[in-house]
Amino acid sequence: MNEDKDRLRSLFQEMKLDKPSVGFESRLMQSIHAITEKQTKKEPISAKSILAIIGGILGILGIPAAILWWMDFSIKPDIQPIETDFSFSMPAMNINPSIISIASVCLLLLVTDMLIRRRIWEKKHKGDCKLNCVKQE
Repeated sequence: MNEDKDRLRSLFQEMKLDKPSVGFESRLMQSIHAITEKQTKKEPISAKSILAIIGGILGILGIPAAILWWMDFSIKPDIQPIETDFSFSMPAMNINPSIISIASVCLLLLVTDMLIRRRIWEKKHKGDCKLNCVKQE
């Protein structure tokens, strides 16, 4: 493997690097300029495309309007106002206070456990965090 690298190195060292001819450079630059001009030229919007856009908009709005006009559709509100009664009363709820106290204690224990675990995690990983440390939330 080492011998192959030496052979390649000796072959490349023996090669003489010639500078490209001036004609080659000028042709290369001309082709690059021609390609960039083709890419930067914007084609003007033709009248045909403008008419197609206007026709599409008129078609989207005009065809349903023509159909409704042909069917003698009118926009007269024939709906009578609905009388509603928005008053309501809460039903009587019989809640045992012991259920509320048990639920409150469970919630308090859950929040306390979460806070304690966060403190333990922060103490354990305090040395690991340098500059790019994001706290776990």
